[in-house]
Amino acid sequence: MSTGSINLGDGPTGSSDPDGDGSTSSSPNACFQDADENANACFPSDPVGGDVSTTCPLDENAAATKVTVVIQLSQPVACPGHPLQLTAVGTPSGGTYAWTVSGAELVDGAGAAASTGASLFLRSFKPDNATGKIPEQNATVNVTYTHPDGTAKDSKPVKVHKIDFKVTDTGITAGVTQANETDDFVKLGASPGVNTMVTDPKVQINLDASCPRKADCASNHRVGWLQTVISVDRRVRYTHTLIQTTKSKPLPLRDGDPYAGPSPHPFYDAAPDFTGDKDTQTAHHFDSPGLSAAWTDPRRDAPAPPPPVNQQLRNMYFQIGFHAWLVVQNKEWREHDLPGSFAYQKHFDWSTHLDVSVDTTKDVESRCTPQSVAPTIGPLGDGKGPNGPSLAEECSNDLNKTTVSPAPGI
Repeated sequence: MSTGSINLGDGPTGSSDPDGDGSTSSSPNACFQDADENANACFPSDPVGGDVSTTCPLDENAAATKVTVVIQLSQPVACPGHPLQLTAVGTPSGGTYAWTVSGAELVDGAGAAASTGASLFLRSFKPDNATGKIPEQNATVNVTYTHPDGTAKDSKPVKVHKIDFKVTDTGITAGVTQANETDDFVKLGASPGVNTMVTDPKVQINLDASCPRKADCASNHRVGWLQTVISVDRRVRYTHTLIQTTKSKPLPLRDGDPYAGPSPHPFYDAAPDFTGDKDTQTAHHFDSPGLSAAWTDPRRDAPAPPPPVNQQLRNMYFQIGFHAWLVVQNKEWREHDLPGSFAYQKHFDWSTHLDVSVDTTKDVESRCTPQSVAPTIGPLGDGKGPNGPSLAEECSNDLNKTTVSPAPGI
């Protein structure tokens, strides 16, 4: 047999020897595949003259299996409120990425919602308003990689670890609202040196053992108080004049201490940061609301004496009520979701109410009746409770509106 010829195998074995080296194949249609060549190249013999190379059909799954994608996490566990970087690596390069997520949200580096690109960030902060804890969350992130050669997908679970808080020393001390008389005026307010209401709870942060960045995670949280004014009545009555202090905007209104200096919005007062796992911070809260009035009517057109009671202070009416919440705030979450950035630990309502009759013919320190009253302080409840705080930029103390009006003589 000459080189390049083929034995069609009339015998029972049907052997062939395309290389002329005496070797045989058991099939008349067999192709020789060189291990050093393309695995899909076949070399059948041409019965007329010489070997001819041809390409065998591709496996129909080959194109799909060579496009792959893998999701990589920058940390094995996500911290509440802190963005966790996700990176998808597609092979071969040059394709596009489409993401979805359940149990969290996806954003770009600027914090805007996003669903495309090789690298995104997952974030989640979901406190329990009933207990004040930040429960563990479990998200699932998915990516689809689309390439001219095919499509690949990957899915990965992501744990957002829990944070617990321990609150102690929750007692609330009540002072009084009393008539503090001087030679020039009287103020209905706290006894000097004793706040009308004060509380100093201690709050400990307890990170889950799986937290990968404990110092940063803890310091991303701060603790303090929110307070909202829900009712107010401030009236001063002279013989022929009514002076009323109301609010220029409707209640409820955010409250804050005007003498405490800069406080992070919308906290009533200072809000210290936690410094690490198991750190304990004291959340000081106090208030001493008041109402002041001069003994003599300041209205220029008020009728002058006689009679002797003209222009004299006759009555004062003072009432104010509040909702208050002890909260832990996630500082990073605050930047894009202020209302959702709080883990509510405790709440209570309180108020004070003192109306007095005034007799300016008596000596100072005995002109007002009654002299004092204790505030009403409700029970301390867990979590957020039935009400929510006002988080407005403007504070109640900046929205006072005073009206001076003539009134029928008394």
